[in-house]
Amino acid sequence: MKRADPLRRFTPTPHGVELPVMGHSLRLETNSQRILEHAVDLFSMYPGARSQCSEFLWRIVSQSHPPMHPPWPQRSAFSDDGLRYIEFGQRNFLAVDLDAREGVAFLTEGLVEDELGLTSPFLDNLFCMTAASLGLTAVSAACVGLGEEGLLVMGSPNSGKTTASYIAAKNGLEFHADRALFIERKEASLQAWGDFWPAAFRPETLHFLPELQASARLFRYGDFQFYYLNKRAFQNAQTHPIVPVCCVFLDRQATPIFRLSAVPRAEFSRRVAGLAAFQDDARFESQRAAVFGALGELPAYDLTYSGDPAIAARLFPGLLRKHSDRQRGGLGSAGGVQPGGIQEDVK
Repeated sequence: MKRADPLRRFTPTPHGVELPVMGHSLRLETNSQRILEHAVDLFSMYPGARSQCSEFLWRIVSQSHPPMHPPWPQRSAFSDDGLRYIEFGQRNFLAVDLDAREGVAFLTEGLVEDELGLTSPFLDNLFCMTAASLGLTAVSAACVGLGEEGLLVMGSPNSGKTTASYIAAKNGLEFHADRALFIERKEASLQAWGDFWPAAFRPETLHFLPELQASARLFRYGDFQFYYLNKRAFQNAQTHPIVPVCCVFLDRQATPIFRLSAVPRAEFSRRVAGLAAFQDDARFESQRAAVFGALGELPAYDLTYSGDPAIAARLFPGLLRKHSDRQRGGLGSAGGVQPGGIQEDVK
């Protein structure tokens, strides 16, 4: 006699793979070849763990009922001690049990076929709820890099972080992250990995970057619209971790202004505390404190400008070069750094 399974708890997940994830290993099991192939493609950019042992399990089930297609339903979420839960409408959800080191997700076939939404907001949310269990702390920042070193780009919404980072990448820097960095403390230094989801541009960005009309893809979610752009064209084929050497906070104003100023150490430490991309379980507090404590030691700047984010992007290579030299010289503070010197670097 067939066992009743109204919640589909016993749905077979015959497709399985070990995913390399930012120097760690994650096991994916699913009943969907489409989900398997998409996840393999997304995470192929990262190196895996030296050990082949999985550190976390994802079970993702694709279901035919009810029929559903984009746009994605509204998201809601809640958490409890050791548990994380997000739902998209009433039939699509993902849940993470930190104690069991397992994530479970159910998604309708129509949404599985939506490549953009499957990546973000679905898999990116699942990964953010998993990251701390892999030893990674999520930080809200964009990031561009030169070689093994990176500049963290921060600011309020519509400050130009994504656009400035994209322009800097077109001019030769590597585009590591748009919305989140995943950082872990490795002995005396930080090791940071960029996010795997696309860069998200607001529709008004096309005023500065009309080429996005052809190269980016429109994504609608609730009342929001974004143009999603795959960052891989601006990355190495095999993604590598970077060492953060400097931070810049962008502040875009409507009136003409340009000012670059060093952020005092005490003020930067206060700001850093608010950069957590995800409110994590208390069990990860020491891990989080180690990362944010080290970030607070980096040199940091406020960059106030008006209009085109290309103005900000022009300073990024100079900031990286200056603080790459300072880090090699054992200097980790912005104290005594003259912003005018950086401007001279990037004329």
